[in-house]
Amino acid sequence: MSALGSLRHRLVHETPVETPDGQGGVTRAFVAVDALWGAVETQARPDVTADRAGATLTHSITVRAPATVAPGDRLRLGARRFEVEAVSDPEGRGRRLLCRCREETP
Repeated sequence: MSALGSLRHRLVHETPVETPDGQGGVTRAFVAVDALWGAVETQARPDVTADRAGATLTHSITVRAPATVAPGDRLRLGARRFEVEAVSDPEGRGRRLLCRCREETP
């Protein structure tokens, strides 16, 4: 991404909140934290599942910093949900964050 103008998708940043379920476990829900502008890029990488060739789709989502996005959070684009697996600052200047994500399927 070279220009901040490429951040054209309105994303909702959600963070997990865990509450006790009364039986020793927890119930996880996601709460909206803020809205971010971002750029979404989809990449396919070769994958083998059950001896069949296929592909795994991953997404690189760039958002403007300072955002508090962390691994385990979720980014939502309409009905699509992306689980954040890793976050980095590619330039080291604190201007943008690169989030490696996996799209959740309902």
